[in-house]
Formats: sequence, structure tokens, C-alpha cells
Amino acid sequence: MKKRIVQASKYLGLAAGLICLNSVAMAPAMAATITYNFTGEVDQVGNLLSPPVLFNTSSNVSGSMTVNTFDNNTNANRGSYVIESFTVTVGTYTTSFGLSTGNTVIIRNLAGGDQFVTAVNDLSGPTVGSGLAPDFFRMNLSGPNSLFGNANLPDAAALPASINAFDTQHTWRLVFGSGGNRRTVSGDVSSLTAVPLPTSVILFGLGLVALIGLGAGGLRNIRVPQI
Repeated sequence: MKKRIVQASKYLGLAAGLICLNSVAMAPAMAATITYNFTGEVDQVGNLLSPPVLFNTSSNVSGSMTVNTFDNNTNANRGSYVIESFTVTVGTYTTSFGLSTGNTVIIRNLAGGDQFVTAVNDLSGPTVGSGLAPDFFRMNLSGPNSLFGNANLPDAAALPASINAFDTQHTWRLVFGSGGNRRTVSGDVSSLTAVPLPTSVILFGLGLVALIGLGAGGLRNIRVPQI
């Protein structure tokens, strides 16, 4: 009797362990993200954004954002993805934001052309000019309808190799205060890249899936002893 109880406990422990392992493996997939890095240049600076002079038409632009891959739009040709973190530096000026559902990347895969649109609100950062706070950031990339095969959030493999593929538009703008050209710094996007997942993470995920599959097959053949 005691031996059977011990065996049953082992089987139940194995089952519980596999369930926990499955939960761990599924959690990253449910909350998957893609990190994008982008660079650009400044073309225009509104005359109300100084002094002090934090950026000019010789300034460089760099930024990064992490985007959740869950699509909040049920339309097959339009994807809407929440930006979880964002920062951009223009010249010597940097702004970022906290988590907000109003910050999104929109992917459009339409007959008239494909688009990658970034809309970031709720920015925080130093004021410029006469006390103008950062308001919102936009990045608009658009080109032919051959850029994307669907409205999924593009990973490193799905993004065009060159920003010039977005031949209709590849621009950005950062708006301060109540908006308008006099309170806006803007320019062209020079590059957009997606940071690939480390190979170790990919292999770890594949290993978990394989282990879960083997464990599930073993569980089907388990016969718990009658106590």
C-alpha cells in the first residue's frame, strides 16, 4: 500500500511539473515583444523651441521602442500594437513616456500601399523655449503594397532592408506645447531596425516546447496504481 502511494505521488508530481513548465513556456509567447531602433536627421526646427538651442538642422536623431506583438485590431489588413516603452533623442534633447494604451504602432497592408505608423503620446521630458513641454511623437513610413505580406508586427526578417523601400514617406516629428509648425521639430527617418531575439532565447524556447511535447506523450501512457 505504501509503495503504491509513493508511486502515485511521483506521477502526480510529474503531471504538476509539466503543467507548470507549460505555463512558463506559454507566458513569454503571450507577452512577446519586438524592440525597434531608429535613426534620423533634423530638417526643420520651429522658432519657438529655443533658447536654449538643444537641436538644429545639423542634429542627429536616435530612438528605441519596445512593442507588444498582440494585435488589438480584428481587421486582417490593419494591425494595432501597444508600445510598451519609448525614448527618442534629438540633438542633446531626450524624451520618453510611461506605459499607456494610447501609444501604438499601426501596420496597414492595403492595396493602395503599406504603412508603419508610430503614434506616441503622454511624453515626458524637459521643457524648451518658453516652457513648452513635449506633447507627442509621430513616425510615418509608407510605400508600395509589396512591403509587408500581412498586417503582423514585422520582425527583423519582415522589415525592408533599407528605409528607402518606404519611398512614399519616411518622416518623423516631435511636437511641443499646443502644436503647430513653430513648436515642432521634424525630419527624415534614416533607418529602422528590429532587434532579433538572442539565439539562446530561441533555443531555450524550442527546448521547452520539445520537453513539454515529450512529457505530454508520457502522461498519456501513465497508469496511476490503484490504491
